[in-house]
Amino acid sequence: MLKFIKVERNAALFIVFAGLLGLVLANAIPDFAHQIEPVHHYAELALALFFFVIGLELKHELTEGVFVNRKALLVPGLAAIFGAMIPAGIYYLVTSADPIASTGWAIPMATDITFALAVFSIFGSRMPKGSKQFLLAFAIIDDLLAILVIAIFLRSDVVTALLVTGSALIGLLVPAKFISKLTAVLLPVINLVVLPLYAFVSLAIHLETSLVAVLTSLVGIGVVLRVFGKSIGITLGAFIGSRFTKDALPIGDYFRLSVLGGIGFTVAFFVNDIVFSEYPEYHIQAILASLVAAIITVVISIFTLRKKI
Repeated sequence: MLKFIKVERNAALFIVFAGLLGLVLANAIPDFAHQIEPVHHYAELALALFFFVIGLELKHELTEGVFVNRKALLVPGLAAIFGAMIPAGIYYLVTSADPIASTGWAIPMATDITFALAVFSIFGSRMPKGSKQFLLAFAIIDDLLAILVIAIFLRSDVVTALLVTGSALIGLLVPAKFISKLTAVLLPVINLVVLPLYAFVSLAIHLETSLVAVLTSLVGIGVVLRVFGKSIGITLGAFIGSRFTKDALPIGDYFRLSVLGGIGFTVAFFVNDIVFSEYPEYHIQAILASLVAAIITVVISIFTLRKKI
């Protein structure tokens, strides 16, 4: 199966390092966060390559990969749909008392393929055959759903909408024979430039609040609960889909993989930039809560991926 993001541990660590560097510099150098704001805009535009590759990967799977058999879409498709709807619904219920906070309902929807695959590569060696395909499949569909949400429901400007939907659509229209070469060229650029740069500028925030304040805020609670919402939704969707196919994994294995859905990074930050662009307090809460959710996910994954359920 063609890798959507060819994740090596070093590449994932490089993205983390870039993000942490941005956070440290923003809090060590006065006005640093304000000075790099123009860079943030260009980093967002560079994400067009990221979404373009999502389109390429989906096209590959539809023409040569696991989705050639359209029935193979059922399990990861339902896992992605329920895995997006349930955390979004939980977030909205938690934040419904605050009309501004509730606009961030799409933040917990998407799974970060880069980090999910990195964690799987480290701790998922005991998982059965087909596990990696399921993880990549539901994560790709997951991101596609997030792209549609951004384009249709969020209050993004025309440029942002065209950036997201346009680049993914172009990827879908690329002839299948060119996909492998394009992917081989673009993945290093995405892993080593685009995603680290976006992580750097996204986390270059000046912290004027405590972690306790973030985790007790409505936005913070709603985002952190994605860890449980994604697991419930992905497992439920996979369970329903598995009733109609003979090639399904045991439900316990779907649950073990579903935990990885708790990692939200690039797309979550992108949605956050759109919905909370004019509300710095909410913006910071969503970023820090996403980081906490990712850490919780990794800790839980260490146990779930190594232990048979």
